[in-house]
Amino acid sequence: MKKDTSLESRGATTGQTPPAPEAEKLGRVEVSPEAIASIASEAVLEKSYGVVGLAAQRLRGGRAEMLRPEQYRDGIKIRFDGDEIILDLYVIIEYGLKVSEVAHNIMSNVKFEVERHLGRPVAEVNVNVQGLRQTAEDGEAASGHRRHRRDNKES
Repeated sequence: MKKDTSLESRGATTGQTPPAPEAEKLGRVEVSPEAIASIASEAVLEKSYGVVGLAAQRLRGGRAEMLRPEQYRDGIKIRFDGDEIILDLYVIIEYGLKVSEVAHNIMSNVKFEVERHLGRPVAEVNVNVQGLRQTAEDGEAASGHRRHRRDNKES
C-alpha cells in the first residue's frame, strides 16, 4: 500500500500542525569541546560553593596556576566514551573548607548542568584539586591579608 504524503494527509487543510519528522532523519548535532567546557566552567565557578578558580593542568614550580577567564578551557579536559562525556576538572578551592564536600558539590553541579544543556549522559566528572587558597573577604590574597593583620596587632 502506498503512503499518502500529501499536505492534506498531514493536517495542512484542517489547520493542524503536521508532525515533526523523526530526529534520525534530520541529521546530526555536534557540540564542540569548547562549548562543553564553557558549560562546565560556569557550573564550577558560578554554581559551586568554595571554588576559587580553575587551574592549569600542570603545576608550575610546584604551585597551582590560577587561570584567567580566557584560559578556562585549559582547566577542563573533555573526553568521549561513545555517547557519554567524561570531564576532568582542575580547580583551586578555598582553604578551610572540607575538600571532599566541595569536590562532590562540583561533580554534582557539572554533571547536572552539562546533561541539562546537552541532553547527553555524563559518565564521569573527575575533580583534581590543584591547590588551596585562602582569600580575604575583599578578595585579596592571603599573604597580604596576614600582613595587614600583623600590622594591626603591632599598633
